[in-house]
Amino acid sequence: MRAILVKEFGDAEVMQVGEVGVPEPGRDEILVRILAAGVGPWDVEQRRGGWSGPLPYIPGREFAGLVVGDTGANAGFGDGTPVYGWPGPGGCYAQYVTCHVERLAPIPAGLGVTDAAAVPVDTLTADQGITDVLAVRSGDRVLITPGAGGPGHFAVQMARARGAIVVATASPRDHELAHKLGAAVVVDQTAPGWPDQVRKVTDGGPEKVLACSASSLPGAARAARDDAIIATPVKAELPEADRVRWETYECQPSGSRLIRMAPRFDDGALSVHVSAMYYWQDAAQAHRAVEQYDIPGEVVLIVDDDLAATLEV
Repeated sequence: MRAILVKEFGDAEVMQVGEVGVPEPGRDEILVRILAAGVGPWDVEQRRGGWSGPLPYIPGREFAGLVVGDTGANAGFGDGTPVYGWPGPGGCYAQYVTCHVERLAPIPAGLGVTDAAAVPVDTLTADQGITDVLAVRSGDRVLITPGAGGPGHFAVQMARARGAIVVATASPRDHELAHKLGAAVVVDQTAPGWPDQVRKVTDGGPEKVLACSASSLPGAARAARDDAIIATPVKAELPEADRVRWETYECQPSGSRLIRMAPRFDDGALSVHVSAMYYWQDAAQAHRAVEQYDIPGEVVLIVDDDLAATLEV
């Protein structure tokens, strides 16, 4: 099968198209023909050297595709079933991938395949932060930084659906998007004084914060009120701030959590904002777009040739 291979760490150009064998499913694993794969900052970090596994490797942590073969009645996925998932730290920039059944879910009726490919990592990250770590409730004042990025644009919708008063940071061009997602107030994340503005509009600062980028951590600490909880999935040194409580978390793949969220995609309560799609041989271009933080929402690689032709990617 064709796959994007990283044989050495470096810039985006180290990714090259190669030929490898189709993976063999192990115990409780399912073979999937990939139609599209999501691209995120985790892929960039891995390519730059944040990878503890052997080289070469196939990048990509999330996908949407079709089940291949009879998986058996216990697996619950028939041949040709549209599925999406997060199989592990890599393997999705390829024509086929194997995924443990517990990390897989049927694609909701409310999601197209290109949108579904960009859902697993960021949606699970946002849901764990909003639901589990922060336990957002009706009336909470919640700050999400940035509110138009990958996990942030999901988190804004989730917090608003729980009845929270949501404040989001975003670059000026993304203010309209953040408002449409459900943010009551959007502040300019490029302005040096944005933490002060957040404190002003929330009457002293939000009680709960989800900080989704390393660059926003210092500002989030300044914006939060005393005794606020700041949750972050970012692996970075945390600013010193004795008056707030930091909660770091590492999101885990979960097919069951994706299944529980399916009704929200079906009824329109949760949507995906895909800003850019690239043909998978242009993976380097997709990575550069992510590196430059130049695109709100999600970036998707179209892997399947027929799908690429219909989309004119």
